[in-house]
Amino acid sequence: MAAAAMEPREVKLYGAWGSAHAAMARNALALKGVRYEYVEEDLDNKSETLLRLNPVHGKVPVLVVDGRPLAESLVIIEYADEAWPEGRGYPPALLPGAPSARAAARFWARFFHDEVSPLSRAVVLADARAEREELAREVKERMAVMEAGIAEDFPCGGEEGPFVHGRSPGLLDVILGSCSAGTRVLSAVSGVDIVEPGATPRVHASVAAFDELAAGFGTTVPHELLLARLLERKARSRAAAA
Repeated sequence: MAAAAMEPREVKLYGAWGSAHAAMARNALALKGVRYEYVEEDLDNKSETLLRLNPVHGKVPVLVVDGRPLAESLVIIEYADEAWPEGRGYPPALLPGAPSARAAARFWARFFHDEVSPLSRAVVLADARAEREELAREVKERMAVMEAGIAEDFPCGGEEGPFVHGRSPGLLDVILGSCSAGTRVLSAVSGVDIVEPGATPRVHASVAAFDELAAGFGTTVPHELLLARLLERKARSRAAAA
């Protein structure tokens, strides 16, 4: 009997087009073979349901399993990995089996969340081209730090396959790959190549391989459309503040 048949669940995910963090949750659920209902949110006019499900931050993604809401992309990814485990017939785990490797994956996931994502947003919001370029170079430097950490903590991954852990995508691949459109936006507005095969070969390989998976999942966001959406929201924000 299939694992999904043994464990019937009502699963619903609240997300938003262009949200990298919502894409992380969608891609993780797809990799784990989880069937779910997707609810698109308008971040400029958030629903009362979203605010009720995530009263602390009022953000997407929010995963609702049998009526219980779970917020934050990293929390959702790890929950999905544990709730639909490989041992019960679901696809391979997103985190490594060894405790030290799991800890390393969590460290670099948090590094990206805390050190890279906020700075990436600052690049888009900056008005002056010189400021955008300077901030983008700092993003690139932090990605180089992550590249070095991946090479040290997961040395066999690059030899066995394109993903961080080798043949199968894991936590870090989900995070990096889900942000590929945003990374291309940063390069477009700053003129700085954030991820390139020469400077960040492991990250570049992971993102390129994950792009193919995301296309199959239907979670790909064309970076030109994402850039237009971000610039539109930026203009509205500036006009409202004037």
